[in-house]
Amino acid sequence: MIDSETIDKIFEAAKIEEVIGDFVELKKRGVNYLGRCPFHNEKTPSFTVSPTKGIYKCFGCGKGGNVVNFIMEIEHYNYPEALKYIANKYSIEVVENELTFEQKDKKNKKDNQYLITDFAKNIFKKNLNSKEGKNIALRYFKERGISEPMIEKFELGYAMSNSNFLTTIALKNNFNPQLLVDSGLSLANENNNKIIDRFKDRIIFPIHSFTGRVLGFGGRALKESAKAKYLNSPETLIYHKSKVLYGLFQAKTDIKREDECYIVEGYTDVISLFEKGIKNVVSASGTALGVEQLRLISRITENITLIFDSDDAGIKATYRTIDLALQEGLEVNIVILPEAEDPDSFAKNNSEEELKLFLQSKKLNFIDYKVFISKLNSITDPKKITVIKRNIFSSIAQISDSLVRSEYCKIYAKKLNVDEEIMLKEIFKIRSNINFLTKKTNNLQVVNKTKNINDETKLYAYEEEIIRLLINYGNEKINYKDGSISVVDMIINDLKIDNINFSNSVFNKIYIKIIAEYSKNNVIDIEKLIKEYDHEINSVVVNLISNQHSISINWKKQHKIFTVRENQKMRKTTEKAILSLKKCHLEIKIKNLQEKISFGNNDLSLLKELNDLTKIKTEIAKILGRNVG
Repeated sequence: MIDSETIDKIFEAAKIEEVIGDFVELKKRGVNYLGRCPFHNEKTPSFTVSPTKGIYKCFGCGKGGNVVNFIMEIEHYNYPEALKYIANKYSIEVVENELTFEQKDKKNKKDNQYLITDFAKNIFKKNLNSKEGKNIALRYFKERGISEPMIEKFELGYAMSNSNFLTTIALKNNFNPQLLVDSGLSLANENNNKIIDRFKDRIIFPIHSFTGRVLGFGGRALKESAKAKYLNSPETLIYHKSKVLYGLFQAKTDIKREDECYIVEGYTDVISLFEKGIKNVVSASGTALGVEQLRLISRITENITLIFDSDDAGIKATYRTIDLALQEGLEVNIVILPEAEDPDSFAKNNSEEELKLFLQSKKLNFIDYKVFISKLNSITDPKKITVIKRNIFSSIAQISDSLVRSEYCKIYAKKLNVDEEIMLKEIFKIRSNINFLTKKTNNLQVVNKTKNINDETKLYAYEEEIIRLLINYGNEKINYKDGSISVVDMIINDLKIDNINFSNSVFNKIYIKIIAEYSKNNVIDIEKLIKEYDHEINSVVVNLISNQHSISINWKKQHKIFTVRENQKMRKTTEKAILSLKKCHLEIKIKNLQEKISFGNNDLSLLKELNDLTKIKTEIAKILGRNVG
């Protein structure tokens, strides 16, 4: 485990706007920075980075946290991995304490897989300079027009025809046989208890993470007799096909600059387009393009252009990707290449100028593409026409922005020969069905909980309000005639008298940490909570800091408190927060007692307790009533 002194150094050195700026285009807005959220799709930037507070917050999807949380979220790293990423960026030496056995085991396995994949990459590259590599791999690259700069840029290599070549070298370098199998580089041969290379006699395409680490490999066979033309690494601890895009590491800067990403199907498609100056291009890594991969692209741009094959499989993949991309808020265009061409061959057969002109001039948006592919304008069968139009409506219905949907209807109602109102109604029906199916499961679960939902919602709101006040104003003093008291003292003392605990587990953890910190140092250190290892804690803290000058919506609804400078009314605000939480607890107790009595429990002590609690509740309600305004 990384020691606390090193963690402090990392937080002190890290400039949150610099770290996040590697992934999100940020623009200065006063003391803060603003950009499009990388965690959900939005057109209007609502992702705010505060260098002074050291936090980020999206006011669209609600995600927020410190610089380490951001790296954890964006790269799917655990806490130590994220710290090391930032430490590496700022050249900080990482000092680690002793880990538990489980922590050591997990960390070692991942670290070793990164080591072995990097080792294998270097062996594959070195193989190009062997006699076999020159005669087979380099000759293939030359024939395909792949230049030396591209070979170097994409770290291409060659797996020797000897089935034990890589395995033998790795074992000689003291790599564990099980590691070779777990990383997908070797295969276990159960008959003779030996392991052999997974990749042999193949061109090798290393697959990189967003930050450039080698995660796995794709191998292309050169012999017609090979069982599979392409062979990819299996899923491992570090390689998840659905979360990786081939070429993204090399293309991300150009995607950001061009504000567009071309998506193709193959490794050589990417390299050939890159060779001809189309550098903002990626491909799926041995799998059908999925949501996670589209979200990787949406971190950088919202504009994608698909260049898939024009055969039945390619059309089917294009249709599927269109709907997924629209759901993620992306703008989708498609380029149809001339017959018998793919991006690789087309790039080779045209100059850079011709290629760029073709790609720009032949773009079709998803509706025009579907009209063209389906030959809608030449069909006369009403049923077939209806099926095609409904398919187009279904794609438009995937767009979450209602204004964008209505604009598509305005523009395409005439082109599709459909009344605009009918088109809108059809799309509304489809969208309603999508929403119904999405919510159906949740609704079934909620039905059985409606009885207590109001109590839980109220309690959550009041507990959140107490934590919000502690985080934002806990160290402030409240003045009385006979002296002063801090907000934190007032809250802790008052809640302790009535033995009130927090029902929400995260709020409870924050409250316990605040009490511990305050009892030790007589002050609440918010920075410690922001840097807290527990992601749930710092996310809540960041969220409540971000809303420092506005009382929560639920609180406003309950008590009609509208303030501009809340800290000027701190006494009233704090008293109301405490009393409202107490009143809510009383209401829950009263309801429980009433239920017991209604089931025939006529114990006099219960009746007396109910009477006493009702009187207290009435008194608190009167105080709250006087305290409004």
